[in-house]
Amino acid sequence: MVRLNGGDDDESATDSDSILESQLNRRNYLKIGAAAASTALSAGVASAASGPEERFGIQWDRVVDAVADLGMDPNGNEPIDSKLDAAYESGTLIEFPPGEYLATNTQSWNDNVSRFGIVGTGSSHKDVQFVFPSGNNGEKFRFLEITSGSHHVLKNFSIQQTDDDTTTADIWLVNDDGALIEDVEWLGRTPSDNYARRQLLAYDCSSVDGVNVARRVYMREGAAIPGYPDGVAGIRVQGGSVGEIRLVDCHIEQRGSSSFRATHTQGVLRVEGGLFKNNDNTNMRISGGDHPSKSSWIKGATVIVDDNDLNEHARDGDQLHSPTGLLIDSTGNGYSGVLIEDCDFIYKSSPSARAVIATSPPSWGGHGSFTLRNCRIQNDTSIQTLHADSVDTDTTEEPWGATLDNVSITGSSQSQPAGAAVCIDNDRNGSTIQNSCIHFPNGDVNGVLVNDATNCEILDTNINVTGQATVFNGADVSTSNITSSDSCPLPGTDDGTSSGDSSSGDDSTTTEPLPNDLRIVGTGTTTQYEFTVTDSLQTSGDTIEEWDDVSSGSATGWVTTDGSEDAYTFSGDVSSFSFLEGEAEIYVNGEQVTPSTITDATSDSDSSSGDDSSSGDDSTTDSSHELRIVGTGTTTQYDFTVTDSLQASGDTIEEWDSISGTSATGWITDQGSEDVYAFSGDVSSFSFLEGEADLYVDGMQVTPSSITDATSGSGSVTDSTDSENELRIVGTGTTTQYEVAVSDSLQASGDTIEEWDDVSSTSATGWITSDGAEDVYTYSGDITSFSFLEGEAEVYVNGTQVDPAMFALPNRIRVKGEGTETQYELEVTGEIMNDPLIGATESSDSLTTSTATGAITDDSDGFRFSGDITKMNLTGDAALTFEDNDG
Repeated sequence: MVRLNGGDDDESATDSDSILESQLNRRNYLKIGAAAASTALSAGVASAASGPEERFGIQWDRVVDAVADLGMDPNGNEPIDSKLDAAYESGTLIEFPPGEYLATNTQSWNDNVSRFGIVGTGSSHKDVQFVFPSGNNGEKFRFLEITSGSHHVLKNFSIQQTDDDTTTADIWLVNDDGALIEDVEWLGRTPSDNYARRQLLAYDCSSVDGVNVARRVYMREGAAIPGYPDGVAGIRVQGGSVGEIRLVDCHIEQRGSSSFRATHTQGVLRVEGGLFKNNDNTNMRISGGDHPSKSSWIKGATVIVDDNDLNEHARDGDQLHSPTGLLIDSTGNGYSGVLIEDCDFIYKSSPSARAVIATSPPSWGGHGSFTLRNCRIQNDTSIQTLHADSVDTDTTEEPWGATLDNVSITGSSQSQPAGAAVCIDNDRNGSTIQNSCIHFPNGDVNGVLVNDATNCEILDTNINVTGQATVFNGADVSTSNITSSDSCPLPGTDDGTSSGDSSSGDDSTTTEPLPNDLRIVGTGTTTQYEFTVTDSLQTSGDTIEEWDDVSSGSATGWVTTDGSEDAYTFSGDVSSFSFLEGEAEIYVNGEQVTPSTITDATSDSDSSSGDDSSSGDDSTTDSSHELRIVGTGTTTQYDFTVTDSLQASGDTIEEWDSISGTSATGWITDQGSEDVYAFSGDVSSFSFLEGEADLYVDGMQVTPSSITDATSGSGSVTDSTDSENELRIVGTGTTTQYEVAVSDSLQASGDTIEEWDDVSSTSATGWITSDGAEDVYTYSGDITSFSFLEGEAEVYVNGTQVDPAMFALPNRIRVKGEGTETQYELEVTGEIMNDPLIGATESSDSLTTSTATGAITDDSDGFRFSGDITKMNLTGDAALTFEDNDG
């Protein structure tokens, strides 16, 4: 899980403990002596309570034991209501020993109390559980309703809802500053809103300068999922909240509605870390807020939606309905400005949803500007990836633009509802996409669609898709330095590999295990662990899930059920190990160890094997390309080599296939069966030793002869290179010698070639001497070079006369009209020429050595160029597609 570094809107978050401490210092709370404490409690309790004491950065006047001092029943038989209510005083911390405590009435407190705490003393937050009448007597039961005061602490206990369909208990906490909810979990199944309020935790900050924190709040044991609006949300920040609410490392999963929602709040919500998985309606729902000096943000969080992977608490028939990943929504309040940074969004299966990331529609008032920075999105579904919906310009604060900065968007999705992975809709003026990457190699997916927005720009971005890179409808968009040859980082790690995903090298068939084995085995307690090793680390088998975070030398993960395990192999020693929550059994090389003895478990082992590059951590391999060999029904053996690294992808490789370093040999026998590999670098050689099959590199079909160029620039501008083409060289009366080469195959056509012409499988050198005489060839692939060694002649490709000098320019651009006039302006660092094979320019268009300007309506203009694109401006509805073949 991504961690933060510290700060405000554009910095990482400050530790929440120091926030509370600074608040206390700012408010100058005075220590109150034991004598004053004795007046607040009964004489018997006061005599047993401890005196002034500091805990959690707060100075308490008295610390009392719920059982020994207050006489509460820890066995869940006698209600604690009256005794808890009597102890509610400023400066009081109540410690609850392990046990069950029965609450039958709502504690409704509005007495401006400061520094009050309910804290469990168990080693786990599950050791202290508050329990409630079965079925809540038909009521929507509220355990605590605290609507005033400051510095309330709720820590280290659980709310037991049980697994019936009626029992629930929620909390509403309003403080003007300094509240802390930490290590609190809602256990059991959450019913529908027939038996529960809209959320399990309502959390508000009633002072503009206040900060209230919730750290490690857990809601993950399932819920009724009846569909919106009948499900119960996790955490809600309400309209009366005017300060800052902060959520830190929370885990909210499988709720019947939003994991958290802060759309009406005048204050801000700031989220640090956390896992939000399979929550119906929305996994995260937030607005920019209306604070005078702060804006909302989400940093370091992970969202996972996989309808096929509901956890063990799901019942038969439970299913998601419309789980949006992130909804940016001010619900008619017109708020603007929210930052989403260092977050991962992973969509594997979903029945429907507004989008992985969306803004609310204009019918709700929409939301103004937002920024996605350093985020990664993986979308393997047909759900829209990102939709910045139109805004209501009459009610929504400016600015309105969407900003994507260093955002990676990947996936196996074959279609998108908007046609493009990123849709920026009407009036999102000033939208910017920069330093980003979009890679959809399957189906028919465009990159970026911009509708009716002005002053937008796309720059320094790779758009590698099967459809068009950009589509602009009535939009004013400036573009520069757009490439199309790269893949993009996946969610999970900075280098593009994804822990828990078979494509990242976790498949044991492709990675030799390291010499030591580490297994963390669940004992039935939800457990989070963290460890580091001195040398190399890799996962073992398919035991690691999406929410586990694995790097080359450390891992943080979860085991939740009895007998479940996370398994690793490693070289060197384990240098540290700790349980962040819960506990589990630990085994190193088959021997059970503890966190304190694990560092000595391999002290006698040979760590030198970790230096063998063949057994290194596959999770750090930059496997940026995909090669698929797909059977056509003929028994086929293939052999190939790549220049950099090679590994199997998924479970497509059988025992008779062989991978050795950067080479592989394998068999494909059945129609449609496939072998899939991930590799970095280029394919340096490929051959069929027997039979034949279809080849695809990054989703584009290639041949054995063209595969070596496939990774130098993907996404063909014209489809003619995949079919048979005709080349004619026609004499003009001058004795002429020419030379031509193609990327795939070349052969003479008819009897036009004489004995003095020299023709090979991919090149030819020939002579034309008389006016009207011609040499004719058919070829597939591209013409990679053409030159006159002597004289000159006319050159025609598929009947269109061309200037052969253009074949020396490696890159191509097509500007395709969509029915209304579009103005374009292009500028490159090298040379640019019209390519009539894509689309001829008109007399009104202007072409210089390095620039091209023109207008199109419903046709296409095409160009070849060298160097890089420095300016690419389109005003109108045209779509622009380009090929960068020289890097």
